Amino acid sequence: MNAQMCLFDQEYSQGNVIQFPVQKTTVSHNYRKGGEQTVYPIKKKEDLQAVAAWLNENADPKYLLGFVLGINLGLRASELLSLTVSDIMNSDGTIKFVEDYEDTTDRIAVHQRKVHKKRNIYLNQACVDILNWYFSNHFCKGQYLFSSREGGHIRPDTFRKVLKAAAQACGIKQNIGTHTLRKTFGYQHYNQFHDIQHLQRLFGHSSPLITMRYIGVTEEDEKFAYNVMNLDVTSSIF
Repeated sequence: MNAQMCLFDQEYSQGNVIQFPVQKTTVSHNYRKGGEQTVYPIKKKEDLQAVAAWLNENADPKYLLGFVLGINLGLRASELLSLTVSDIMNSDGTIKFVEDYEDTTDRIAVHQRKVHKKRNIYLNQACVDILNWYFSNHFCKGQYLFSSREGGHIRPDTFRKVLKAAAQACGIKQNIGTHTLRKTFGYQHYNQFHDIQHLQRLFGHSSPLITMRYIGVTEEDEKFAYNVMNLDVTSSIF
């Protein structure tokens, strides 16, 4: 596996992976069963690395796969966990990935149940690397990419508990959930490209302001943007 990830660099050991006992995970104080919770993106690269490393050492491999795909694709948890092997694989058994940006035949159509629309997504190199690692170790069984031992695919709530345990173990203070992955994708995308209109279209929001709030862009981020700009044109004068 190529250890270079698009959003972060992480080396994955291929040693024994411990099955994480999700039933023993402590539920966050501000989670209400059947209700909504406010979760936040993971903004720091070192926190992303730490969560990935913890999942690799302590959780079932499918959760590391879900984490990496989640922060690189920006899907809702229900959309991510519903992915099937045939969604991301060609008929010849290769992963749907074409490096040529003008060739869009590797698109993956995802049904967005919340807005009743279809959205095309594309795997990047980070997705290909983690999928190659996952398939080469024979972790994938059954129709679904994130198959459950009870049949079907794992539930978002199960995934949420594992992510919360990882965040707690890594010392991440803000509230973390499955929606954190989608918000992290948005935050990291904005930090790299500063194209809020594109993110607005991807997320289906009605205004750029909603998107800015959604991905957790704060006043501190805006101050940083002004300081990075710093067009000093008088240094040769004074």
